[in-house]
Amino acid sequence: MTSPETPDPTPQSPPAGPSATPSATPSATPHATPATTAQVLEASRAMLRGGLWPAVIVAVLAALVAGLLAGVTGVVAAIVGAVVVIAVCSLGPLVMRWTAAADPMVVMAAALVSMMGKLGLLLVVFLVLQALGVVDTRIAALALGPTAIAFIVGEVIAFARLRTPTIAV
Repeated sequence: MTSPETPDPTPQSPPAGPSATPSATPSATPHATPATTAQVLEASRAMLRGGLWPAVIVAVLAALVAGLLAGVTGVVAAIVGAVVVIAVCSLGPLVMRWTAAADPMVVMAAALVSMMGKLGLLLVVFLVLQALGVVDTRIAALALGPTAIAFIVGEVIAFARLRTPTIAV
């Protein structure tokens, strides 16, 4: 028998049962669930749609202005610039869709990598177009800039209008 002043010399065994093992505690990293996958798919769909419509409208306006400024060659350059930027800007929501079933941190990492990749791809395509001399890159850039801004603003507005919570506590 032990006195109240001295501790019990027998080691205490951990409680039995599956909830007591360290592997049964919740993981620090969240995993994709059907609900989060559906939210990412909904967000990517809305962002793609939200970005495409304003970008197409701005691209048409840019082609009209380019036609007034430089004729048919201006229209071709504006269309090339707009098509390039719409294709490249569409990669972000498409990457979200492709990674929707992955861990949410993977989706975020893929979105960030795709953003940097989009910027690099735009630079490479623009430099190749300039080197080839196929289109007037000044006119293509005048269409590319506003079309990219329209796409990004449309994406942001579409995401802001979603009714899904984006912060989980």
